[in-house]
Amino acid sequence: MLKNVSFFLKLSSFFLLVFIWVYTMITYGKLPETVPIHFSLDGTADGFGSKNTNWFLAGISSAIFILMMYLSQNPNAPVLNIPENLKKDPAISEFVVSILSVLIMFLFANINYESIQVSLGKVEGLSHITNYILGVMLLFIISMMIYSWRLTKKSKI
Repeated sequence: MLKNVSFFLKLSSFFLLVFIWVYTMITYGKLPETVPIHFSLDGTADGFGSKNTNWFLAGISSAIFILMMYLSQNPNAPVLNIPENLKKDPAISEFVVSILSVLIMFLFANINYESIQVSLGKVEGLSHITNYILGVMLLFIISMMIYSWRLTKKSKI
């Protein structure tokens, strides 16, 4: 069951990555030479650069996707910083990494989409969706820590 959910989450992450690349390709020619590349906490553009920066965001998204797929299959990798008792069960560690992967890809897809919309003058700044995604990520991390703590507490009994 957990394997099927993990597979679906990985597939969702992949489709979000494809969206990032395809949307960047489709809109690239319409972008002005200078685009917003940084946004303040309230979503207002406060840094600008070349439109080629959109390719950098797609590349970073790809690198993160590849890293997350590697980590989902290698729970003992030194860069995977999840509680040890979650690493012991490969299905749980794969599930945790798959959830983080889909959240990260959703975050990057949203930032990519909204920053291009700002560049095209269709909206003024980033919406609050980015903050909501970050909030969901934080809640997931807290939930994962509580689950790990309960497993530890249960194993001591």
